[in-house]
Amino acid sequence: MNEPPSISYRIRGSDEREYGPVDFVTLERWTREARVTKTTAVWSSADNRWQTAGQRRELDAAFAAWLEASAPPIVGPPVNAQAIWSFVLAQFGLCCCLPAIPAILCGFISLSQIRKRHERGRVLAVSGIILGFAGLALGVLGIIWWWLLSNLDPAAQQQLLDGYMKQLQALQPK
Repeated sequence: MNEPPSISYRIRGSDEREYGPVDFVTLERWTREARVTKTTAVWSSADNRWQTAGQRRELDAAFAAWLEASAPPIVGPPVNAQAIWSFVLAQFGLCCCLPAIPAILCGFISLSQIRKRHERGRVLAVSGIILGFAGLALGVLGIIWWWLLSNLDPAAQQQLLDGYMKQLQALQPK
């Protein structure tokens, strides 16, 4: 626990990206927050090599604290709020088209924030973007359909309606 301040550490996350350099206090905090587990690869400037966190003796006290607490805390990076908004707005956008545009914008903004802040929520953001574009497309198709129907003469509208009614009657059980 008494590491000299000149030693720096890096970790390789589950996303295969390297984080650091950080001091020992930060590394120990990441261990308590369950960002670093015993299988996480940790590099130290003291020996200039990668080892799993479980092999690093300086982290034994941090892992022992888990055992005393009976379970490691389930703490990780927060979920990006913009990603949540993107997903929720996109669902409303499937119904009425207008929220689809803010859903797409929130989705792209949240992807940028997630990369910079190392937050969770990428799946929500991408889903919000995809559903937002789908809602926008449905809205545009609905407007085109409405425009086409409104420009038909009344006889053609009645013929189309009669055709739909025959199809509905054919589908009903007898």
